[in-house]
Parts: sequence; C-alpha cells; structure tokens
Amino acid sequence: MPRWLYALLIFAVLAVLIELLHIPLPPLVFFVIAALGIVPLAALIGVAVEHIAEHTGERIGGLLFATFGNATELIIGIFSLRDGLVEVVRASIIGSILGNALLVLGVATFIGSVRGGRLRFPARPASQYAALFALCAGGLMLPTFAELLASHNGQPQAQIYQQGILLSDFIAALLLLGYIASLLFSVFRVGDKPGDSESDEFDPVIGEWSTSAITRLLAYRHHIMKSERQNKSGALRFIDNTVATIINHEADQSEPAAAPESGASQPAAPLTVAPPSGEAANVPPAQSNKSQPLPGLGTLAGAHTPGRSVPVAPTEHKPALLPAILLLIGATVAVGWLSDILVGTIEPLTVSLHWNAAFVGLIFVPLIGGLPEYFNTISMALEKRMEMVLAASAGSSIQIALLMAPILVLVSLAMPMRLDFVFSIVELAVLGLATFLFSEITRDGELVWLEGLLLILLYAMMAGTVFLFGA
Repeated sequence: MPRWLYALLIFAVLAVLIELLHIPLPPLVFFVIAALGIVPLAALIGVAVEHIAEHTGERIGGLLFATFGNATELIIGIFSLRDGLVEVVRASIIGSILGNALLVLGVATFIGSVRGGRLRFPARPASQYAALFALCAGGLMLPTFAELLASHNGQPQAQIYQQGILLSDFIAALLLLGYIASLLFSVFRVGDKPGDSESDEFDPVIGEWSTSAITRLLAYRHHIMKSERQNKSGALRFIDNTVATIINHEADQSEPAAAPESGASQPAAPLTVAPPSGEAANVPPAQSNKSQPLPGLGTLAGAHTPGRSVPVAPTEHKPALLPAILLLIGATVAVGWLSDILVGTIEPLTVSLHWNAAFVGLIFVPLIGGLPEYFNTISMALEKRMEMVLAASAGSSIQIALLMAPILVLVSLAMPMRLDFVFSIVELAVLGLATFLFSEITRDGELVWLEGLLLILLYAMMAGTVFLFGA
C-alpha cells in the first residue's frame, strides 16, 4: 500500500467527527471528505486479504480476493438501498462494471503500452473472461428488454413491474450459479484436466519441471538485461542464485542411491536448457570443484563447490495471521461506517449541484471504492503483468455482475424498495459495446496503446451522455 494512502486516513477521522458533531458543511465538501476517507480503508482491506492469502494458499486466497475485492461497492450499495436510493444502486452496478472493464483496463493498457510497447498475455483466460462477460451482459439486459416489449404490447404497468421483479430475482439466482461455476472451474479446477499435449501448472520447485523453470528464468533474465531499468543488478543476482540452487538440487536428486557393481559412480544426465536466443545448450549438474558456465548467465561461482555455499536470497517471513484478520474486520467496519456517511451526502449533493442520481452512481461511487485498484493495475501494466491486469479489471467487473449485483437484488427483499435489473438504454448500450470491444481487442493475446485509448474514449462518451441527458 503506497504511503500517501495512509495520509488519507485523516479524512476518515475528519468525516466521522463532522458527522458526530453535526458540523454544517456544503454537501460537495462533505462528500469529498467522506470519499477520500473511504479510499485508504478500501486499500487496507486489500492489504489484509493479501496477508491472509499468504497463509491460506492461492486457491483460498483467490476466493478471498473475489469476496472482499468489491466489498466497498457492496457496502455502499446496501446502505443506498436502505435509504431508498435504488437509482443510485442501479447506476453504481453498471458504473462499477464499466469502470473496471473500460477505464481501468484502458488507462493501464495505454500507460503500460506507451512505456513498454506491446503487452502480451495468454489468450485462454481472456477468452474465458469474454464468455463470462457475455453471460453478464445477457443477464443484465434481458429484464429491460422484456419490460420494453411488455410496454409496447400494452400490458398494465403494475403487472409489468411485478413480472420485472420476478424475472430479476430469477436471473440473480442464475448469475450466482454462474459465479459458483466459475469458482469451481478457475479456483478449484473442477473438471479442468489438461489434455495429453498440455502440461500441468508451472511449479518451479518440483524436479520434473526444473528444466522449464530454468528456461523461464533465463528468458526473464534476458528481458531484464535488455530493459532500461535502473538498479537491476539485484534482480539479476537473485536469478543467478535461483538457477544455481535448482542445478544443485537436480545434482543432489540425480546421485545414485547405491554405487554400480564396478564401483565407479556414473555421472548424471545433463540438463538441456534452451537459452533466450533459441540456441540449445547442455547444462551439466555442478559436481566438480569448477564453476559451471550457464548460457545467458555467465559463471555461477560456488555452484556445488566444497567449502562454498550458493548465496540464497533471505527467506521472507509470512505476515502474522491474527493481525491481518483484525485489520480486515476493522477496515470493513470502518468502510461500512463511512459508507453510511457518504450515502447520506448523495441526495443533498445531487440537489445542490443539479446532477442526476444516475450520474453520481455511475461515475463517483465506483471510482471511490476502486481507486486503490486503479493505481495497482497501472503498476502491474508497467511491469507487463497483463494476466494480473486482466484479473483486476475484467475479473473484477465479472465479480460485480455475477456476485455483487445478485446479492443486492436479494438483499432488497428486506428493504423498503425492491431492486431489479431494469437499467437505462444508454447504460445497456455501453455495456453491450464494452462486451464486444473487450472480446475483439483481447482475442489476439496482446494489447497496444491504441486499444487502451479506445476503451477510455468509450467510457468518456458514456459519462458525457449520462451527465447531459441523464440515465
């Protein structure tokens, strides 16, 4: 978490004091203070979940990220439903989806590609995201189209409303089913067995894949050497040490348990590693007193040499579990408190500035909860970690549509006003265009700055349309 986010915690304290002391402030000022107070708390939720994931492992950690990644938007939505701001909740659902899929991905792609050129990623996860996007778009569009058709056929409005509520409840249950299915497939790997030509998940600590591990390390080292990064000697040294450790491990594993009948020990089979240039090279395990040369790395001094040990990077200790859990609970409770304060400022803000509630819910509410993720996504794009960028943008949008929106629909059963999936034509049009555009720009497995700019421009068109004409 960046240090400057900690400084924003003063706004959280200030917003609580203003609310408790009933200090009169203009609605816009109070809204900004409460919004700035939520930003660092949302980031702390992410930090706490990351620390917990260090103990639970990747699968459960991924489930925690999916559950708490959009906790801020969910809490704001629940309080908005309590106050009867159904239009704000509807707009915030679409705004969160489009904000991640268009603005977050667009800005990250634009900045990352301008800085580092073409951004490549595996096409298979992107294809799964596109398929889930299509499911989300269909589930959110159908109730609106059904009501328009019913109105065109002259059905009574009361009947149309009741049928729209029933259809929204039915689709919410199906979207939740789709979310559970996506978790079973992507997190728990149910039914996702690799074919004969596919390899299992990469794991560099298992001897069977050590050759693949060294190959990838060599390729990454070659990438660092060609880059213009400063202070890259530390990363290069760490890669050298890692490769040496893998080679020594292979040498230890390949030593025969018992000597042959002749009494002479047989040398282990050499490791064949393809260097980044594509030229094959045989890398024998280090069994002599001489240092073994490795193509692309130079000489690894001390590899399996008596009297010298291979320098290994210091082991990082996992963060304590209990403080992480307490931090998660405390940050979530604080977000809930500030969300209640923020929701109370929305209606006075829209009245004083003559803004429509849809514009506030479409633009400002999603921006508040997702601002820390925006900076993290840009950082990942600059490092060309596009799989993480897609997970943080497209994956987050899908979580909102498949998890957050159905939960809000079901929660509204206990609220004064029911929430349904009846959105404006403008919002649904942009959602359909975003689904199509995401599928088109990700099918080739790479993104460039022009495609990022297209996403940003589409988002700006939507914001301008809603601001001028309403939902």
